[in-house]
Amino acid sequence: MPLWTDIITPVEATGIARAELQAREQAKGSLSRFLPNVSVADDHVKFIKGEHGLVDEAYYRAYNAAPEIISSDVVGSTLIELVAMSNNQPIDERTQKALRRLPEDQVRKSVEWAIRRAAWSIADRNERTRGQVIHTGKALANQHNFILNDDFGRDSALSFTAPALWSDPATDRMEQLDTWLELYATKNRGDRPGCIVMSDAAFSAFARGAQFHTVLVGGATRMPMAGEVNSIIDAAGYPSIEKYNRSTKSGLVLPKEWIYFLPSPTDPFDQDGTELGATFYGQTVTSESPEFDIAPGEQPGVVVGVYREDRIPYTVEVMADAITLPVARDANRAMAVKVL
Repeated sequence: MPLWTDIITPVEATGIARAELQAREQAKGSLSRFLPNVSVADDHVKFIKGEHGLVDEAYYRAYNAAPEIISSDVVGSTLIELVAMSNNQPIDERTQKALRRLPEDQVRKSVEWAIRRAAWSIADRNERTRGQVIHTGKALANQHNFILNDDFGRDSALSFTAPALWSDPATDRMEQLDTWLELYATKNRGDRPGCIVMSDAAFSAFARGAQFHTVLVGGATRMPMAGEVNSIIDAAGYPSIEKYNRSTKSGLVLPKEWIYFLPSPTDPFDQDGTELGATFYGQTVTSESPEFDIAPGEQPGVVVGVYREDRIPYTVEVMADAITLPVARDANRAMAVKVL
């Protein structure tokens, strides 16, 4: 099926898709703030494995003495292959017949709408996988035609059910946070998380804690407003609370009963990633095709082409292609606690 460049070129279609992807990531409360989108001109990423960044301390030496040799903690490297991801947004015969009666600019708008849907599809799939990485320390997929189970090695102690749930107002939330923050720091060489991510349901349960209630004249109590809870958290020196409730067609990205201790959020397209990791977009074979005419420096990332069949039934198909995967460089930077 040949490319249909009369209506839109691959360079134009790819530009629309990437702009739409960026807009969706920045507007939807995306987990890409913790696993930002990073472009790599390859189909894999490579990490050096060590003891979570710990190094031997340097030795003092006498003047004119040779330096002591410090053993390296590097135990090898790990190669993670990025995963091919694509989708096809067809424009069927009936739709084409309707479009044929419209001016060319209206036809192009219909094609652009299909390009945007293709970008949303990729963004939402990656968002769900980010959720899996944060929730489980693994990237998972179980499709009829593809299985993925990349385990990034999170310490099992960093995923657990709270011994006292927040469904009980008497549960001391602040004492729990102290305990959990200490655990996180222990597993992350003294570093504390930058924020705590939770659903509206978890935040409401947190705020219903008896310790936050205001005693009124006459002995009645009043539950705090959200701003009051956040002020208490800030004053106590705890990480800020971020609410997250995003869903895709498959349902909630993160289960509402859990809360997550994560690094500080960053820009969704921060090319340095975070301590936790990044969502890598590699370079597809499609992007290197001469027909697509994409400049070498622009080839990593999502690419889109619009194709038109030159025989019956003369269908038009908008195809998006990417190789991508959310990857945890240091899976211990995400701790998951079930509180409901």
